[in-house]
Amino acid sequence: MTHPLGVSVVLPCLNEEGSIGQVIGAARKGIAKLGFENNEIIVVDNGSSDRSAQIAKDAGARLLHERNPGYGAALRRGFAAARYDIIVMGDSDMSYDFERLDELVRPILAGEAEFVVGNRMKSIEPGAMPRLHRYLGNPVLSFILRAMFHTRSVHDAHCGMRAITGDAYQKLRCVTTGMEFASEMIIRAIRTGVRLAERDIVYHPRVGESKLCSFRDGWRHLRFMILHSPTKLMLVPGMVGWLLGISLVLWLAFGPVTLGERVVGIHSMIIGGLLNITSMQVLTIGLLAKAYGHLSGLHDDSTIAWFYRWFTFEKASVISGLVVLAGLAITAAVIRQWIKTDLGELDQPGLLILALVFLVNGVQMGAASFLFSIMALPRHIDHLTPEVEKTGVRDL
Repeated sequence: MTHPLGVSVVLPCLNEEGSIGQVIGAARKGIAKLGFENNEIIVVDNGSSDRSAQIAKDAGARLLHERNPGYGAALRRGFAAARYDIIVMGDSDMSYDFERLDELVRPILAGEAEFVVGNRMKSIEPGAMPRLHRYLGNPVLSFILRAMFHTRSVHDAHCGMRAITGDAYQKLRCVTTGMEFASEMIIRAIRTGVRLAERDIVYHPRVGESKLCSFRDGWRHLRFMILHSPTKLMLVPGMVGWLLGISLVLWLAFGPVTLGERVVGIHSMIIGGLLNITSMQVLTIGLLAKAYGHLSGLHDDSTIAWFYRWFTFEKASVISGLVVLAGLAITAAVIRQWIKTDLGELDQPGLLILALVFLVNGVQMGAASFLFSIMALPRHIDHLTPEVEKTGVRDL
């Protein structure tokens, strides 16, 4: 949806009575530099127990209330209500210089970008950012984001001062409500092809008490990145480990193998079996993460869509059943031979390990396919169509 050309400044606010008035004043000065007739300052109160809301209203801001707690929830409320084409976001605690918001908007006006992110790392004033965040948390998480999502545009992934066009924001389809909203915006921008740019900004000491919880919020950012990139973290390592493990087990199933002066035997086979079973678990979790992201609308995944169309619960059940039967058949053969030797020393331990690997893989596959099928069931009865009623799976 296209909005009139202008600037909407969105300020999430939670108990910022000591700074919100000054931030609104600074934002007015920043807007004046751009010369836009169409402009507004939106303060989204997120449950303040102090005078923040009244101060914002008295300062002439457009006051909204968001009952759902969270940084992302407040910003999404403000973005949805924005009337103009360019949206500037930032915290209400004086840590960002809103008098210079034009520096983030001008690349958009020049057609250089649709989404501009501030970079605080070169100009952090003393006391503005804890050392843990400055030298470890933010650089590490920003590096992980760049590595996972193949971008060089962002070196401060969690900077809260940004500018984006309304049309670009609509493409992002953001859904998170907490601090991970900052990561979500960037990840979705990369995924949807929104043109990103970065501009250096000054980061000032905040007024009032910080709402951040270092480890909790850091984990939420990392968790969101993992959810959006399970292929690199789980699927590829899981598949490689699974293939190596099953290859080693099959190679040694019928007895030790001599390599030069070394004998590779049962101990290596046990390691191969453990590698295979562990990797199967990692692979399954990776696929479930991709399926969750796809079914929840976090991102479209053609691989998962294909998987659901062609690898149905019925097909997976047949395959897993055959693998389990193979494991049981091998186990029966080994036990029969063991009985023939009057329950003496087991002379085919390799085949028994192979059977156990087959059994675990088969059961794991069956259980995972059952969970995949449940995840794809319609959530609401009014979503049912004749095709869904027939297959039990939503249209993907």
